[in-house]
Amino acid sequence: MELRPNISLLMRREIYTLLTVTTVVILAFLIIQGIVVTFDPDTDNAEFVKYVWSWVAGVLITMWAIVPGLLYLWIINLRYSIEDERVVVHKGIITKKSVSIPYSAVTDFTLSRSLYERWLEIGTLMIQTAGQSPQGGGQEGKLEGLTEFDSLHSTLRAKVKAYRGSQQAENPVASEVQASDVEVLRSILEEVKRIGRKLD
Repeated sequence: MELRPNISLLMRREIYTLLTVTTVVILAFLIIQGIVVTFDPDTDNAEFVKYVWSWVAGVLITMWAIVPGLLYLWIINLRYSIEDERVVVHKGIITKKSVSIPYSAVTDFTLSRSLYERWLEIGTLMIQTAGQSPQGGGQEGKLEGLTEFDSLHSTLRAKVKAYRGSQQAENPVASEVQASDVEVLRSILEEVKRIGRKLD
C-alpha cells in the first residue's frame, strides 16, 4: 500500500509553525527593546530600530523567502510504503533516502497530533523500534500529514501482530526452547534455595 501525506494540509501546518516562530521573535525583540530603552539612557528607539530591527527584519524576510520553498520540496517527495513485512519511508530533496523499518524491529507506533495538526485534522505516526528511546525523541521513522491516521494506526498494529504470530508459527522450536529455559531456571532456583536452607 502506497501512501502520500496530504500536501496542502501539511504545508499549512508548516506555514503556521513559521508564523508562530515569526510572532515569537517579534514579541521577544519588542520586550528586549522596551527593557533596553527603559534602562539604558544612551539608547533611544531610533537607534534600536536602526541597528537591531533591521537585522531582525532581514533574517525574517530571508527565512520566509527560502524556508517555505524547501518545505514544499520536502513534502512533495515524502512517500510511505506499507508492506507485508516492513514500512518504508521515502524522503529527500536532492539526496533521496529510503528508510526501511521491518516489523520484527518495531516496538510501538505512537500517534502524535500537535495543536496545528488537531486543528487541520491530520496526524503523525511515529515508529518506535528496539534501541530507540521514546523519552529522547528517538524514532526510526515518521509518517506525517496523514488524514486517515486512526485507521492506519490500527492497520499497522494489526500487521505487526500478524507478522509476529506468523513468525512464532514458523518457528515453534524457539518457543519450546524458551519454555525449557524457564524450567531449567526454576530448577536452579530450587537448588539454590535448598542449599541456602542447609547452610542456615
